[in-house]
Amino acid sequence: MKKNIVSYISLALLAILLGGSFSSLQAQNQRLKIITFNVKSFEFNDKTNETKFDLTPYANFLRGENADFIILNEVENRGSRQMKDGKYRDLVQELASQLNMFGIFGYSYSLNNKEGNKPEENYTYCQNEMYGNAILSRYPILSSKSVQLPRPAESADQRSVLATEVVLPSGDIISVVATHLDHVGGQEKQIEALISENIISGKYPTLLGGDLNLMTGAPALEPIKEKFDIAANYWVDWIFSSKNNWKKVGEQKVLYANSQNLSDHDAVLIEVELLNK
Repeated sequence: MKKNIVSYISLALLAILLGGSFSSLQAQNQRLKIITFNVKSFEFNDKTNETKFDLTPYANFLRGENADFIILNEVENRGSRQMKDGKYRDLVQELASQLNMFGIFGYSYSLNNKEGNKPEENYTYCQNEMYGNAILSRYPILSSKSVQLPRPAESADQRSVLATEVVLPSGDIISVVATHLDHVGGQEKQIEALISENIISGKYPTLLGGDLNLMTGAPALEPIKEKFDIAANYWVDWIFSSKNNWKKVGEQKVLYANSQNLSDHDAVLIEVELLNK
């Protein structure tokens, strides 16, 4: 495992951010809990059958698991139908705040250009009507990048991958990656781009998760399995860990969101341990 070169001062500042001492940070275990959850645009539907964009049920649903990382798919952010009191809402930051986590959004496409008929550069600086992925992290996010994946003719939507580098309390750096592949077709080409060194460099131990729209045994998954171990899988939602960097701790846990009207997906959680090299 590669150790990051971080100064004592930087780690001390990190300790302050995380509310602990430098020595206690060094002593913490390298076990991490990660959740992947397709939130279906936060379209919470209560018993009145009225769609509400209330994040409190989502925060309550996730809070008890005390996850270190939460990968979110189908994130509609700063959308006009989610406005409150005439103002756009950054739902990723709202949810991160409720969970006392850091949050980062990764752009896939503008809701004003879902069909992709207009040049993407028209939306380069768009701050509203965004759709994509998000990552919530218990620890500071050092860097992030969102990259649009190929959109083959047989696919339905523009998809993307959000890749982050996160510093752990130990000072180790890992990469946490979120993606959401197309639900109609073209997943093979999207996976080819996803696991390329341009996106997942392999520089740091990596956790990869998201809704791949692929079931167990799908041939399109084989290139991923060459570089990653399967950490968890429920239906089409997956968590992978880079080979030789992690071991699973216990069994995966399914968090039943569908029955609570939070999504048409359930969430899945796994605990992993970072191996010392």
